[in-house]
Amino acid sequence: MIRTQLRDSEPIAYRSLENSLKNKRVAHSYLFSGEYNPLKIEAAYLLAQSIVEGKDDFACETCDVCKRIRNNSYFDVIYVDGYASSIKKDDIETILDEFSRTSLESSGRKVYILANINNASNKVLNMILKFMEEPSNSNTYGIFISDHKEDLLPTIVSRCQEIPFLTRDFSFLIKRYEEKGFDPVDAYLLSDILHRFDPDFDLNDPIYLTAKEYVYKTIDLLDEKQFLPVMFYQEFYTAFKDREDFRRCVDMYLSIMIAMIDDALKSRRMNDSEYDSHLSLIQSHQPGKLLEIFVNASDKAAANAERKLLFDAISYEIISYI
Repeated sequence: MIRTQLRDSEPIAYRSLENSLKNKRVAHSYLFSGEYNPLKIEAAYLLAQSIVEGKDDFACETCDVCKRIRNNSYFDVIYVDGYASSIKKDDIETILDEFSRTSLESSGRKVYILANINNASNKVLNMILKFMEEPSNSNTYGIFISDHKEDLLPTIVSRCQEIPFLTRDFSFLIKRYEEKGFDPVDAYLLSDILHRFDPDFDLNDPIYLTAKEYVYKTIDLLDEKQFLPVMFYQEFYTAFKDREDFRRCVDMYLSIMIAMIDDALKSRRMNDSEYDSHLSLIQSHQPGKLLEIFVNASDKAAANAERKLLFDAISYEIISYI
């Protein structure tokens, strides 16, 4: 149960939300702030379920309505995933259009969740601000998730009840992937890549497996870095013919690489011989500089840079500076 996980991992956030619900003082706009923590997403769904149920406590999480909300099939709760891609004008216009209509559900309460609200242009943020100031009705509620509150418009922050999340806890996601059959390394990496538990994710997903394979190959070539361009061009680029599959693979590759470099910097070990041996290789090749190279590449990928050009830059920087 997410309620239990929230109580145990984020007691301040738990008590703040519990008090709002029990005292029937639910705010119309919430801001879940703090360092990236996938529990913020789960807590946002829990709050949406609780608002829809309309009781003076957290939602049950088990009824049909709660399940539909969590599965994004409840008509009056809209989730926009700003972690997967930027929040666009069309996303906000969809919320405006849907919430201007008569409610399709019996509770009449409507909730929109914007995950990673920072991943939106100022124009889109101003659209959000206007909607906050002029909601379609009094039964409309917004939940915003931000990992960098300091970068948001102050006017948005000031109109929200802030719920601070103080830890970066992936443990509950890792446990769920392990229960599904993933080994500890894959469970750990998937929790970091997907930011959520995906019950339909295949143990043998070719995009994930290819991304992980080429992360390991890249690390193996750090001692012979002049061969990196050859590996990228002759192997990685030809792994997928479908452009979208290749894009997803590159994004997973970058996420896995950044997670492993971060583990190397923190001397983390997973008791997995293959994973840990690659962490040792990273540690012997300027991990701080490697992290800078791959974070920059990830930022460019998030801005829709041409994926193949990213690897030209990665190869050049590794050959030149590592």
